[in-house]
Amino acid sequence: MGLLAFRSRHSSWTWLFAYVAAIGLLVLVAGAVMVRQGNPEPFEFDDIDDLSGEVLGHVGAYLLPVFINTSAGTEEVIIGAFVVAMIVHIHVATGRVFVNPLLYLLGYRVYSASSGGAMFYLVARSDVSRWDSPRRCVRLGASVLVERHR
Repeated sequence: MGLLAFRSRHSSWTWLFAYVAAIGLLVLVAGAVMVRQGNPEPFEFDDIDDLSGEVLGHVGAYLLPVFINTSAGTEEVIIGAFVVAMIVHIHVATGRVFVNPLLYLLGYRVYSASSGGAMFYLVARSDVSRWDSPRRCVRLGASVLVERHR
């Protein structure tokens, strides 16, 4: 949405896309604060699978705004916004919203991990192949764990 806001900076659509991009940034900051101030718990992981292969499919969703020409007319902007909304809905509905290319740019990797018979999305910076003891993770929601460095 930030790219769409930038691309439409000379039109009246800028505020709509900038508003949605700002909400996304607020969610990112809220997640970072929750991880920093959250109570880390030790988790022993049974099985960890890397989900890096799924990230490549999401890159197209992030590049889509580059190809939308916001100066072409209202109809094209509405169609482009609808396509982006559909992509976001599909990401959320399929649970793939956590496999985010931006996390990889920030140095994090996303894994599917099991601990205590439950499945989690695990977001970690360190090399999980070297984990031989329980790791301190902060729980974000019912199925997301973020490794805590300290």
